[in-house]
Amino acid sequence: MSPPSGSLCGPTGEPISTGKLQGLHAVSTPGGAFAVLALDHLSALSATLDPDQPATVPDSRLAEIKVRLGQWLAEQSSGVLIDPVVGLQPFLDHGVLAASTGLLIGLEDGDYASLDHAPRLFQGWDVARAKEAGADAIKCSFLYDPSLPSDVAHDFVAALVVDCARADLPLFAEPLAPPSLHADRRRTVVETARSIAALGVDVLKLEFPADTDGTDAEWLDACSELSEAIRQPWTLLSAGANFSTFVRQFTIACQTGASGYVAGRAVWKDVVADGLEEHSPQLAEARSRLRLLTDIAEANARPWMD
Repeated sequence: MSPPSGSLCGPTGEPISTGKLQGLHAVSTPGGAFAVLALDHLSALSATLDPDQPATVPDSRLAEIKVRLGQWLAEQSSGVLIDPVVGLQPFLDHGVLAASTGLLIGLEDGDYASLDHAPRLFQGWDVARAKEAGADAIKCSFLYDPSLPSDVAHDFVAALVVDCARADLPLFAEPLAPPSLHADRRRTVVETARSIAALGVDVLKLEFPADTDGTDAEWLDACSELSEAIRQPWTLLSAGANFSTFVRQFTIACQTGASGYVAGRAVWKDVVADGLEEHSPQLAEARSRLRLLTDIAEANARPWMD
């Protein structure tokens, strides 16, 4: 059966449900670009605070920083990505999010460090609980090697696809290449995206599909191949990249089909490292960075509803 005239269709060709449409609208700009501030970091944030002894940073300190960054930066974003175990409740308690800012909850327990460990959710958390907590969308990240048998990762994502369909929430999937594959980044990112997209996720959150020392022409070609490989909208993650490099990457990604960004450390790392001063030049710079990324997205990104 053909979908009703004028309806938006998902990756399977079926009309997107009302709940998923509402969730996607909630975490995107009015023009359909994702401009998402990532604050779901745990170990990476701890390492920024104390590079020598990150494990000694208490959760209370991480929560405080997430709240302050959210209060200072969230209003410039279409959505905020937060973890459920440290950041979510303080966010809710302090009323950090404006009505116009969507809430993505990252459910994966990212403490695993290799493909030897199966991807998993935070203990006690699932899609239904995240919806009760106010999530507009769900995010999951996991290590993925497209050249290896991937039944475990596929089962993990496929189960979340079913759970998100039941909860009527969109699912953002973030497959991450193990370091051993970074030398073959283009093939890895494109093949990974194609494989995970086939499982029926709603949006892909992806690494840049080319080496950082490549030419603009090489970057354009790689991003075009990525966009042609999948039907779903995709967003670019910053992976803590140098901001000027990320701007170049993001501009080219948007010009070739990306639908926005999900950025964290590239925006706020200097603010945290400098001690989180509310009137610091670093905070002003972080706000400027978000504004620039959003301007690029609004001018060049492919709207997700396309």
